Amino acid sequence: MAWLYVIFMTGKAKKTATPSPAPEIRSTGWRGWGIVLGLSLAVALTVALVDHYGYFEKPDLLGYDFLVRFQGKVAPSANILLVDFDEATVSEYNAFPIPRLLLAQVIDKVNEGKPSVISVDVMLDEPRDAIEDQQLAQTIDHAGNVLIISEYGFNNPRREPLPLFQGAAAGVAFADLTFDKDNSVRRMFLAINDRDYRRYSFPVAMVSLHKEWKLDARNPGHVVLGPQKIPLATTHPVATAWIHFHPSWPVTSYSIRDILDKNKNFDPAIFKDKIIIIGESSEMGKDFASTPVTNVGVTMDRRDILSGSEIHAAAAETLLTGHTLQTAPPYTHWLCAFILAFLVASCSYLHRWFISVGATLLLLAGVVALAFYLFTYQNLWGPFVSTEVCLMLALPAGLGYRSVEERRLKRMMEMERGQIMGLFERYVSADVAAEIWKRRDQIVLAGEERTATILFSDIRSFTAMTCNVPSKVVLEWLNGYLTMMGDIIKKNGGFLNKFIGDGIMVVFGAPLSESPKEDAQRAVRCALEMLACLDQWNASRNPNGKSLNDHPLKIGVGIHTGVVTAGNVGSPDRLEYSVIGEAVNLASRLEALTKELGSPIVISPATCELICDEFSTVSLGGRLVRGFTQELTLYGVAAKSPVEVPS
Repeated sequence: MAWLYVIFMTGKAKKTATPSPAPEIRSTGWRGWGIVLGLSLAVALTVALVDHYGYFEKPDLLGYDFLVRFQGKVAPSANILLVDFDEATVSEYNAFPIPRLLLAQVIDKVNEGKPSVISVDVMLDEPRDAIEDQQLAQTIDHAGNVLIISEYGFNNPRREPLPLFQGAAAGVAFADLTFDKDNSVRRMFLAINDRDYRRYSFPVAMVSLHKEWKLDARNPGHVVLGPQKIPLATTHPVATAWIHFHPSWPVTSYSIRDILDKNKNFDPAIFKDKIIIIGESSEMGKDFASTPVTNVGVTMDRRDILSGSEIHAAAAETLLTGHTLQTAPPYTHWLCAFILAFLVASCSYLHRWFISVGATLLLLAGVVALAFYLFTYQNLWGPFVSTEVCLMLALPAGLGYRSVEERRLKRMMEMERGQIMGLFERYVSADVAAEIWKRRDQIVLAGEERTATILFSDIRSFTAMTCNVPSKVVLEWLNGYLTMMGDIIKKNGGFLNKFIGDGIMVVFGAPLSESPKEDAQRAVRCALEMLACLDQWNASRNPNGKSLNDHPLKIGVGIHTGVVTAGNVGSPDRLEYSVIGEAVNLASRLEALTKELGSPIVISPATCELICDEFSTVSLGGRLVRGFTQELTLYGVAAKSPVEVPS
């Protein structure tokens, strides 16, 4: 049954790797692939669930800033200029809050350059001096292209410009900023279409007035602004789009102090046909927000944070150029994450840990490189941090399963080794049994043809020797004799195939073979040592004794080399490893001829040809062997040097 178990475990195929404390997993069946697939799916679903509850939002946003950092710097917008109430202006004119007359003066000065749009990023929701308010309203109305702002408020009170200014302006837009979870701005609002509030966002309104484009928000997943298709970053509660930031300041600004300084002869012609934003970047205005630009360390005039007006300028430039970012669809993102996790888990399962770690590191770097390429050249933003987490979790998952599977295979290997060693160690030496296990991939259990040397030995006159001797005594004596012969056979690397009463069948060359020549020489050397051992036995006997041990003992040995079929022989419930074929029959016939030919060892011509360089042979003449049709020239053997007998 031992070999039936082995056949079942190996699928009647060759064995694989050399054993080791942690067996190498070279391949896996459907069960293994199914578990690896399940682990990968579990990892991807777990990370997706964690992401669903927002735990990856901040890390993914940091990943967004990381991609921004490594983009190439770009020049400030050529379409948009900022007229700035900076620190110098506020200090010079005591301009906080911004005086209405000063604002009117700035609008007049800017309008001299004939800009396309004058966008005033200053809230005009509180009444001041009536004359000043009226003067500002008239200036706005006279320019005819002034866009003013409101604040939708969201979680804060709504703020609207005074009706006086709304009536004079070319349009009103809401200037709220949308903050991410880390309190940075990366997206812009597009429009609000409530029943009681319908307005464009400040960037959309600027571009719409500048280009006379209309916003069409009836398309799923994107809006259309003139010829530009703008993918949506979010749709709830209000649609937003990504602002395509670069690691450089987004807009060129001019200090109002310099514009109004008569000594500097500022030429407003630079404003011609451009979008002009009148904003404030002074500390007193407190209109600042962190963005990827400043998160990656970009500064301007010792300032490391953007004003709201500069953010609106970057958003408007994104809309004008059409370089809007599209977010990778969730199903694509998580499908890629699952596939990559499966690759990592498979690699971890099939290969050693250092190969798996190296491959995972390469994949991690590849994901970042791909995210950078898509972000920079394809305007596609994929939240890659969660994908990286999938890979990092898939690695220990695959390695853990590999460890479990290695322990399982090791247990199976130990069971298999126990089966094999338990079978062979009774018939071969421990060293040969270990070699059989080591080279088990060379053993075909279902049967194979191979060249082997077969040795048969038999005790002469055994029946007469044991006549009238109690069977128990005969058995004890025979076991002693067979043990003695078995030691010699094991020493010479033979496979003691079976005992046939007082006869012995030994195979050299199966299940393992060094070479047919070496196998034949080991067989003859084994036969000579068996005879030498019996000579010692006979020399030590008592000639006058009456026990079996005192009988002179002679054996005959027949040896033949030929092709045999080696493999498991028997029925499904009882198997043994053996050899069959004409070569076995001929070796048995040669043993039977030893007494007739007067030679203790008789070998066939095939064996003689292989051992003649090592041993002295003598021709015994031609003989027709029973069961064979052709006459064979048979040979006897003698050692060229004294034979060592095992002690």
